[in-house]
Amino acid sequence: MRLKAIQFLGVLGLLSLALPVWAHTDSTTFHSDGTATIGGTQLKAGDYQLKVEDNAANLQVTHYGKVVAKVPVHWIQLPNKPDATEVDLTKNQIVEVEFAGRTQAVQVQSN
Repeated sequence: MRLKAIQFLGVLGLLSLALPVWAHTDSTTFHSDGTATIGGTQLKAGDYQLKVEDNAANLQVTHYGKVVAKVPVHWIQLPNKPDATEVDLTKNQIVEVEFAGRTQAVQVQSN
């Protein structure tokens, strides 16, 4: 019986290592003209990658591979799948990211 428990734990351990492989990451490029902000972080002029894994609580913002911000997000359900990925801004603040072909989007939590 003890051998079966050890085998079960071994299989469970291998499966837990494989979970990150199944996670899907959505990402898009965003160009800032130097006036945009996200979660209180000012984005200097340039191109940024906005990345979020399925059902993750944070959106990661990178600039030339360097993480410049991690902001909390809330997943929302969209009525329709957008044809293109869109980054929505309100008063130069990134407030939502909709991904092409997905019925879910992320809303950036305000500080």
